Amino acid sequence: MMMRFIKVAMLPCVVAILLSALSLTTTEAHATAASLKISQNEVSSPSRCNWSVVPSPNGNGNSGLRGVAAVSAHDIWAVGSSSSQRDFAQTLIEHWNGRQWSVVTSPNPGPMYNTLYSVSAVSANDIWAVGVYANDAEVTQTLTMHWDGTSWSVVSSPSPASINNELFSVAAVSANDVWAVGFLSTMTANQTAVDQTLIEHWNGSSWNVVKSLNPGLSSDHLSGVAAISANDVWAVGDASNSSTSQTLAEHWNGSIWSVVKSSSPGSGDAFTAVATVSAHDVWAVGYTSKNSTIQTLAEHWNGTNWSVIKSANVGQHPSFWAVAAFSAHDVWAVGSNGTKTKFNQALIEHWNGTQWSVVKSPSPGSFSTQLLGTTAISASNVWAVGYADSNTLTEHYHC
Repeated sequence: MMMRFIKVAMLPCVVAILLSALSLTTTEAHATAASLKISQNEVSSPSRCNWSVVPSPNGNGNSGLRGVAAVSAHDIWAVGSSSSQRDFAQTLIEHWNGRQWSVVTSPNPGPMYNTLYSVSAVSANDIWAVGVYANDAEVTQTLTMHWDGTSWSVVSSPSPASINNELFSVAAVSANDVWAVGFLSTMTANQTAVDQTLIEHWNGSSWNVVKSLNPGLSSDHLSGVAAISANDVWAVGDASNSSTSQTLAEHWNGSIWSVVKSSSPGSGDAFTAVATVSAHDVWAVGYTSKNSTIQTLAEHWNGTNWSVIKSANVGQHPSFWAVAAFSAHDVWAVGSNGTKTKFNQALIEHWNGTQWSVVKSPSPGSFSTQLLGTTAISASNVWAVGYADSNTLTEHYHC
């Protein structure tokens, strides 16, 4: 089974990292104002707070977390998957009760492969998680799960394609208004697989496919979604034309999805996540590639247009995988970058309203540490999740 595009991919245009049997496949930047500056070195975290590792359990074998969402400081959910020699991949869901992380039982509809990529909370008794599973024919199917306050259960969702159907991100407006995005693969007349965007909507009783656009000539993917209101939702990803890829931003105005022009400073660019402060303050992050060099990419929507905001680039192939916004002056982007001794280490950057700067964070993995999801509860309470080698990783920013 081939997973064409996964949000947590380790630099899709360069190299893919396998976490044992579990696959964790996921022109010059200009600031909008001359006053924007960037620190290229690690700096002290704001307000004298710091990031630290909080112990988290593993599932059955090699384990990783990909998404995190908070109801409150004492009610946080993280999702991902685990694998063993006996079970190729099983869903993994963990809960923070204010004192510790614990594994919560979750279903696995696929006989071999099941994984969750994203989670979103409406309330303590209304949580959604999305991902993918493979059926008996090894065709990937969309996976949506719901928490009702007592247990997690699979909720049927459309899988319209005959090859691949995958959901990477979910965002909830209300109990009757939830969005999930990803991609599907169709076969052309000459038997070539083509990836197209996939957007699904929960109306309170069922999931339904909503028409989305595909500007790329060869493939299109959506990897992140964020909602401001029922009439203001953003989805981001990438659109490819043979040898190049560009950022892709689509907007829902309450009636239709439309492509909104975004910047693509390199020849291999992609958005991996999006976060909203307001209708006039939205951030999309990912990576850009030019001349085989990978760099972080951060773009800002000011209500009129998207523009590149210079972000720090440290180490080798630095990339953003997730973003969380608490306010206009408090935004976090997390991901990974390589060093001479580690293929990946944790990367965290902070936006203070004027500039992006690297904030020191732990990288406990001996070979590879990646942060793949983040959520901001307050200015002094932020979580990031991912994996360190073959183990789950949860990091907490606090004072």
